[in-house]
Amino acid sequence: MRMIRLGIVDFDSSHAVEFTKRFNHVGVDSDQCVDGARVVSGCPGTSTMSPERISPHSQQLQDYGVTLVDEPTDMIGEIDGVLVLSLCGDVHLERVRPFLTAGVPAYVDKPFSCSLSAAREIVRLADENSVSVFSASAMRFAEEVLEFQRRTADYGPVVGAVSYGPAYRMTGNPGLFHYGIHPTELLFAVMGPGCDEVTSLRTKTAEVVTGHWRDDRVGTLRGMLQGATRYGAIAFCERAVVPIHVSARYAYRNLCREIVRTFETGAAGLTTDVMLETVAFIEATLSSETADGRAVSLN
Repeated sequence: MRMIRLGIVDFDSSHAVEFTKRFNHVGVDSDQCVDGARVVSGCPGTSTMSPERISPHSQQLQDYGVTLVDEPTDMIGEIDGVLVLSLCGDVHLERVRPFLTAGVPAYVDKPFSCSLSAAREIVRLADENSVSVFSASAMRFAEEVLEFQRRTADYGPVVGAVSYGPAYRMTGNPGLFHYGIHPTELLFAVMGPGCDEVTSLRTKTAEVVTGHWRDDRVGTLRGMLQGATRYGAIAFCERAVVPIHVSARYAYRNLCREIVRTFETGAAGLTTDVMLETVAFIEATLSSETADGRAVSLN
């Protein structure tokens, strides 16, 4: 099968470097390398969140064999798939639009968008141009999460779950759209889609979100704001209570493998409905927080 040529848009996230290492087989152990694709081109772009990262990341990517271009659209016709890795979710629609319009499949880094309306427009553009679009946190592809999903027949149906992880905020990605995207996606990886409404409470030590699923299941997210932190979840199943202690060791590798599979087959590992529901969930938590914790519908 022909090597997939990848292009990167925006270098203000560490993912620009980490993904390139894995695709281009440089600077990582052999068990981290991903076959089937190579980053050949990139546009450093601009950033309001971490502009200081762009210059050093640009140098690193050049050292890894990546050709830099002045404008994202300079890569169209030279690549088979694009990675939109902007740290700020608000710019993802603008960055990915020309590629989807040109029929180039896209991976859009987390958060997919900080606006449900913008996320829906990304999906509309992908559908209109019959091209795949994929977005996910690497935590969905941590080995421990994948192992839990492989063993669901042993555990029985999930009747509820708690996810946890750091939820520090950063201007540009409001609420759980920054670090909190990881425990959010962990919750959905365990529970599956179907959340109907949420309530959110935030103090100086934690952000606690309770989601009510349409089938009467309850999922809870604890975003850590103080003290020791780590990522994980507890799945409450019919036949077992399953702790999922997440290590990020192979999360990037597994996500990059999923990107290759998506670009090869045209079918993303997550449906666009799930991607949209994740954005709607976080939007609803922000609305609940500003409304003193009242329940807010995802609809």
